[in-house]
Amino acid sequence: MPIDFENLNAPLSEERPIEPVSLFRTLKVSDPAIKDLWLGQGDALRDWHSHRNASDVAIVLNTGAGKTLVGLLAAQSLVNETRGKVVYACSSIQLVRQSERKAAGYGLFTTTYLGGAFNNTFFQEGRAPCLTTYHALFNGLSRFFRAELAAVIFDDSHTVGHLLRDQFTLKIRRSIFPNAFDQLFHLYRPYFVAIRQDMGYIEAYDNRDGSASRLVPPFTIQSNYSELQNILRHADLDRETDTKFPWAHLRDHLDQCAVFVSGDAFAFTPPVVPVQSLPYFADNVRRLYLSATLGAPDAFLRTFGKVPDQVITPSTPAGECERLILIPNQIPNKTDWPGDVQVAQTAIAGEKSLVLVPSKKRAELWKDIATAFDGDADEQLEQFKTVEAPACLVLAARYDGVDLPGDSCRVLVVDDVPTGMNPLERFQWERLNLQKILRSTVASRVIQSFGRISRGMSDHGVVLLTGTKLLEWLLIPVNMAMMPEFLQRQIALGLQMSRDADSLDDFGPAIKSCLIRDPRWVSYYDRTMQEVEIDRRTFEEDAAEALRISRAESLFGHLFWERDYTGAAKVLEASLDATFASSRPTGAWHALWLGACFELTGNVKRANDLYVQAHKGAKEIPPLPDQLQSDSDGLSIQVIAVANSLRSGSESLLIMPRRFDIELAALDGNGTPKQTERALELLGAFLGLESSRPETECGTGPDVLWIAPNGALLSMEAKTDKGPESVYGKGDLGQLRDHLQWVLANHEGARVHSIFIGPVVPASTEANPGAEMIVIELSEFRQLRDRLRAALLDIIAAGTAVTALRSCAELLENRGLLWPEAFSRLRKHPLARIT
Repeated sequence: MPIDFENLNAPLSEERPIEPVSLFRTLKVSDPAIKDLWLGQGDALRDWHSHRNASDVAIVLNTGAGKTLVGLLAAQSLVNETRGKVVYACSSIQLVRQSERKAAGYGLFTTTYLGGAFNNTFFQEGRAPCLTTYHALFNGLSRFFRAELAAVIFDDSHTVGHLLRDQFTLKIRRSIFPNAFDQLFHLYRPYFVAIRQDMGYIEAYDNRDGSASRLVPPFTIQSNYSELQNILRHADLDRETDTKFPWAHLRDHLDQCAVFVSGDAFAFTPPVVPVQSLPYFADNVRRLYLSATLGAPDAFLRTFGKVPDQVITPSTPAGECERLILIPNQIPNKTDWPGDVQVAQTAIAGEKSLVLVPSKKRAELWKDIATAFDGDADEQLEQFKTVEAPACLVLAARYDGVDLPGDSCRVLVVDDVPTGMNPLERFQWERLNLQKILRSTVASRVIQSFGRISRGMSDHGVVLLTGTKLLEWLLIPVNMAMMPEFLQRQIALGLQMSRDADSLDDFGPAIKSCLIRDPRWVSYYDRTMQEVEIDRRTFEEDAAEALRISRAESLFGHLFWERDYTGAAKVLEASLDATFASSRPTGAWHALWLGACFELTGNVKRANDLYVQAHKGAKEIPPLPDQLQSDSDGLSIQVIAVANSLRSGSESLLIMPRRFDIELAALDGNGTPKQTERALELLGAFLGLESSRPETECGTGPDVLWIAPNGALLSMEAKTDKGPESVYGKGDLGQLRDHLQWVLANHEGARVHSIFIGPVVPASTEANPGAEMIVIELSEFRQLRDRLRAALLDIIAAGTAVTALRSCAELLENRGLLWPEAFSRLRKHPLARIT
């Protein structure tokens, strides 16, 4: 095929301007929207150029202020200066493609790296920057680790934190790695049995509940480390993209990870992402951070391990678009109140709306009005841009990389607090209540959410805020102070308008007034935005304390990852008292990882002291098993376990375990054998015993095994499917004997009761039952269940979680439910005597 000379590109010019504004003047711009640099863009580029030799510079430009052009010009300027390799990183493939198209319109050459391949050689030749994703830059096998980069431009740098965390998070999903998941589940189950939390642990497994995670504490990881390595080494993690790249980061650092377990996944992630270990943060690499909202210094430090040498914030009104903000929860007249989500759904009916929620679980509230789109999130967005109203796109945990300006979408709902981007963050927010640590991160996401559907000064749109937690968060002055003043004015206006509404029906017409450009609305908005007063307090003391904590965590994270445990411990130990004084749960979190440092150096006594301090500081941090026993003032571990099974997630209330009646209904005799086995297992757990199903879990052993506090074991075979005319045959007796031997082999020296659960019928004539074999009818366990249920209800009625232990001890003893009294009350029939 002959060369098409007419369509060949000319070689890139050797003339390489470095000053970015001069560089812009040399470009052959084809994008009709670009007439010249805007004032804010020019100011930003000139200011950056005067500080270009600094290692870390940040440029803050509002959404719609032309940040992409500034970033691309800076990238090409750095290429021209260094003749080296410069990377321009974006948060998604969609944004890489978008930036590539914009660069072409500006007359700038680029290279893209997507799908493991470069589209040309300009990057390698040092002629143009490379546009790629954060995944490609940060994954554990990134080819950019070896690229000897001259500079990196972080576009939308506020998104880097959770994207970087994702690359350092290994998730063993139950649906993909079922064997490894089950092995890990059973590896850590003994710990949760020891601290009397086995019931919740089992329930999460049975429900495949992925909405809440439990922390597997560092001391448990250390005590099972060899087996953990063995399980993951044989899990074939390299076969899946989602595990191959994090595994490359973490395979040699599993003992330095926080581990979380839910009903559908195990997650391994370091307590602090070791960003400083990446080559992009070396002293010889220059970094430029672009953002519409840089966020507070503590959030920046937590993400990048440093604060910028220079922050450039050119004055520009770009991005200050018109917004009507409505808050259903503030309506004063709540007659027939259906809830704020339902009010919002009614108000946006017929419109084209984007709904942002923090989790898939929260997205379920919107499924009835969500429009179905095929494909992944980026494909959904592209389809959504072109569809006509009514349409509703619901995105979970997606607060960046969404660009729907102008008529592509003018109605936005931000539902609930934008947290929960990863298991560690969910645990810190939902369980530990570390709002001081996460305040600036959440603020950044709230700000970014508002920019998803509005870009420039001429844009307009409607935003509804739903979710009690989001409203509560916004109403806290120190949180509101982190919003830009313009947005604070809009929120204040929205609060007042919502409080002035006469009824739920006022929202729909208000939305229409904004969307159709009703002159009355426009006039009211323009006038009121000038008049509204906001709280101008800056809360400098809170900001300084948050920065101090972030600085300590960042330095600790780097030293801990490098296995300088002594240095890491010094960092947290020096500030531990101050951190506890500032935030007790934050201090507890630091004490936990300070304990891990001492354990890894071999100082177990000091480590255990810190683990005890961590649990006392925050009950959601799991205790040492010995600590639980000492905290209970000598009460039976059976009592402690029963009391813990009644505690709600907040530990302030007692509630009846939700699965008690459902799962234990099989004890009425109407369930299948498997359902009956499961009910017997759960009954033992509800009684505060160590209860398991070895046959199901290990492939051998009894159907159900109870281990009592006094060391007695009940090895049970469920034979409830036998009729009144049946017998216990040789096979049944052989199975019982075989499983008895399994129990004795695994519990040396134990006192074992070998039991058939079934009808009182004899053994067959050819069978020879031993004296140790007994039969207990299922009805006995049903009666035990009913007595226990009544006792639990009385314990709940007797008081709160504070008094649970004492009332539980008293009632269980009075009702004959403590061991061995509970067992002695069961009517037993020696099989050899049944005729």
